[in-house]
Amino acid sequence: MKEQVCKYMAQNARIFCVTLSDAVERSAEMNGLSGDQKALLGKLEAFACCIAALQKVEKASVTARISLPLVGVFAATADRSGIVRGVWEGACDGKEASLEVTLQLFLRGTYTGVVTGTDFDDLTSGYFSRSLQIASACKIFSAEEGFVCIAAEKLPGEDCDLEDLCRRAGETLPFDAVPEDFTFLESSELKFGCTCSRGALLRLVSAMSPEERAELAENGKIVTHCNSCGKKYTFEV
Repeated sequence: MKEQVCKYMAQNARIFCVTLSDAVERSAEMNGLSGDQKALLGKLEAFACCIAALQKVEKASVTARISLPLVGVFAATADRSGIVRGVWEGACDGKEASLEVTLQLFLRGTYTGVVTGTDFDDLTSGYFSRSLQIASACKIFSAEEGFVCIAAEKLPGEDCDLEDLCRRAGETLPFDAVPEDFTFLESSELKFGCTCSRGALLRLVSAMSPEERAELAENGKIVTHCNSCGKKYTFEV
């Protein structure tokens, strides 16, 4: 499966189709995930990529954080350049499932939307129907070779059945077939990546007081992880 986001026109809507595989494998490996946890993180990364593709600001980035009781807290970050990464943040302390989506729109500022629901599908569909400023719908699922998120965004003008467009796209597009009424616009590559660096985290550690560093240190070392990709960094103290 190609790592990409493809854009189409159909009726009076734009269609976005995200397909991910290797990027999810990298995230899962760095976080020690497999099975159901890997599948959930993969769908969340595909969702974040789709939200990023919907943004009009070129340097926009999206962080989607989902909390599921008895399952855990997962976060995925994607930006318009095609970089995506995900992380498992640990156990979920709350009793209610929630999805928090933060949009960083460069000079326009940062916007956060939160929805509550019952499970992953309820939360992600709820975000599309209640939190976005436009009429839209989505379909997210695991495919044999990876993970897929399809979103339909209504354009100004006559109404169209967004749910039906997502359904039909989900039956064909991830496997390189195109419905007859879909017009291809463009595609762009997606890949695993992160903006974290040893230097940036070293500056954070250096800014701590001696007491704070001593509290975090074990055997003369501070071990920390990037919250976005899970990469481990070790510092001598």
